[in-house]
Amino acid sequence: MLADLKYALRQLRKSPGFALTAVVTLALGIGANTAIFSVMHAVLLRTLPVRDPQQLFYLTHEYAPNTVGNTGDYSFTFGINVYNRMREDRAVFSDLIAYVPLSFSKVGARYGDAPEEIEADEVSGNFFSALAARMAAGQAFGPADEDKHSAVAVISYGYWTRRFERDPNVIGKPIYVNGVPVTVIGVAAPHFYGVESGGNATDLWIPLQNRPELNSWGVPASGATLYGSPNWWNLMLLARLRPGITEKQALAGMEPV
Repeated sequence: MLADLKYALRQLRKSPGFALTAVVTLALGIGANTAIFSVMHAVLLRTLPVRDPQQLFYLTHEYAPNTVGNTGDYSFTFGINVYNRMREDRAVFSDLIAYVPLSFSKVGARYGDAPEEIEADEVSGNFFSALAARMAAGQAFGPADEDKHSAVAVISYGYWTRRFERDPNVIGKPIYVNGVPVTVIGVAAPHFYGVESGGNATDLWIPLQNRPELNSWGVPASGATLYGSPNWWNLMLLARLRPGITEKQALAGMEPV
């Protein structure tokens, strides 16, 4: 093996251009695969750092009414009226969580004078309590903040580290999201990246909003709004089953609803 290594080094010394290309190609290939595996491992392969993750299920449906429009994959989206009706039924769910991105890609944000783009979701007020997701700093918002559409936010630990260098003074400060100031009240615990099934780590969460600037999916409010367009199915739902309820029992219980 030592002889092979010496031979390889001699060949590389004879062709420095080729050597540089080979090294850069290997570095890029190894780096890209490492990054992809890290994201897959963190977001998809590991269970969420929450209480009893085996009780959590994404909700889907097979047939949407012909009278509704949808955003994204229709089988994963529901209307606000459907969400409100389903969360009244506690026979099989202990909690029903709604979440929706603020943009199809990233949303504009600004802290101080520095603009950037981040991954942001608006979520139901029980998002953190139903998941039993802990806070690294500050506190989470709750159901009352959903009812009032409070301009408050929880940021991820990764975003807190990357953007704010874990500065505790960010609590109580405003971040402008699409030009709207939202006050940071909490930082999620490490390794909590949100519930996006597509593999995107969420940077910021706010309660469900009725402001046109914070319309779900970044859709112009002139087209459809979360609360003003019940036939616009745009919410994604995540349910926590009641203890002792199986997936089969939950399906049977929700079919009539």
